[in-house]
Amino acid sequence: MKGEKMDYIIEVRNKGEAHAGAKAPDDIAEICRRRGMKSFVIPPMPFDKNLFYRQFVLLIESIKVWIHIAKTVKNGDRVIWQHPAPGVRYANRFIPWIKKRKKVEFIALIHDLETLRDGIGQQRKSTAIIADLKLLPRFDYVISHNKFMSEYLHSIGISSEKIVNLEIFDYLYNEPVPEIIRNNGKKVIVAGNLTREKSGYVYKLKELNVDMCLYGVNYEGDIPDDIYKGAFSPDELIQHLEGNFGLVWDGTSVEKCTGNTGAYLKYNNPHKTSLYLAANLPVIIWSQAAMADFVKRNNIGIVIDDLHHLSESLKGVSEKDYQEMQQNVRMIGKKIRQGYYFNTALDALK
Repeated sequence: MKGEKMDYIIEVRNKGEAHAGAKAPDDIAEICRRRGMKSFVIPPMPFDKNLFYRQFVLLIESIKVWIHIAKTVKNGDRVIWQHPAPGVRYANRFIPWIKKRKKVEFIALIHDLETLRDGIGQQRKSTAIIADLKLLPRFDYVISHNKFMSEYLHSIGISSEKIVNLEIFDYLYNEPVPEIIRNNGKKVIVAGNLTREKSGYVYKLKELNVDMCLYGVNYEGDIPDDIYKGAFSPDELIQHLEGNFGLVWDGTSVEKCTGNTGAYLKYNNPHKTSLYLAANLPVIIWSQAAMADFVKRNNIGIVIDDLHHLSESLKGVSEKDYQEMQQNVRMIGKKIRQGYYFNTALDALK
């Protein structure tokens, strides 16, 4: 119908990989499609090519997408940007240009804030400053991870009236979830990027007498197959998980979360938390992580200061405690699998 308002999603096409990096934005795009939104597509970037070629492709594709957006949208339409997406410099120029000409609302859904990570390279830092400090304030609304990230956004000049908290990422999953066989088990699952730089703590868990299973890419250890289970795509992983709890931790230390990825847990919603809950698994999470508040409030796991205390904490979970946790996890897991949290955040912007 002519004149009818339309919502759009700027979709970044990803190549299938055995980690959650593509799962979150793909799920956001799918939820938007289910709501009847149309897509503007940024194609996959040729990361296997040299820098000059990548930048040239990014220039051409970004200009094509933004010209298409400018020609398509009309007064009253809304456009969702998944932040950060390729081409933040072009978005930073085109969004205000479009807003001057049409009454279009732009909404940013934050996946990551690179300005909160220490130790990134100079080029990435320059891009992060443009993305977070210049581009984000241009949006009419920003969907933040949680109250801690929202406080940071407010500190860089984004009005709290423009911010909505997501609470937790969804993890779309349409297959039956395998039943967890408890048998008073205490097996801990670690899923994600297992490189020593990001997850060095994993290689020290054996010393802590913890029964565990590892899943993910970049495994760098020498652990038997009964512990390391391999890498699977995000859509296949739930069917392969074997354990009773999912661990959310980052860095090289077992005493606290360290490094740029560890400190980042104080602000972000790790996608692995959503994976575990979608699989109906209670979580174990660092006490200083932003998501610890969500875990405690909903009684869906254990909050811990130091992994040296993990074995003792697991022993303290009675069968009754575990059943109560899992009952709560099932309720939240169902919402996560159906896209409840992003839908709720979008509905709050109406």
